[in-house]
This record gives sequence, structure tokens and C-alpha cells, in this order.
Amino acid sequence: MEKQEITIYDVITKKKGTTKKADTKLIMKAYNLANNKHEGQKRSSR
Repeated sequence: MEKQEITIYDVITKKKGTTKKADTKLIMKAYNLANNKHEGQKRSSR
């Protein structure tokens, strides 16, 4: 079974489906902050 990569846009779309008041700007701001802080990091295989 192949894993499908989930994008930030998938997360926002799902959140909008559960609540009308989803703060997409805040979600994007948090995503960009985390993405910048963890840039270049790779998960090690076990």
C-alpha cells in the first residue's frame, strides 16, 4: 500500500468541512513557521 502525502491545503479543506470559522490565515502562519524551523530535517527510517 502506497502512502499518500497530505498537503497543508488538504488540512485546511478538512478543517473548513468541520467548522465554518476555520482561521486559514492562522493555520498557514503556523504551518510556515514550523516548516521554516524544521527545514532540512529528515525522519530516520527504522
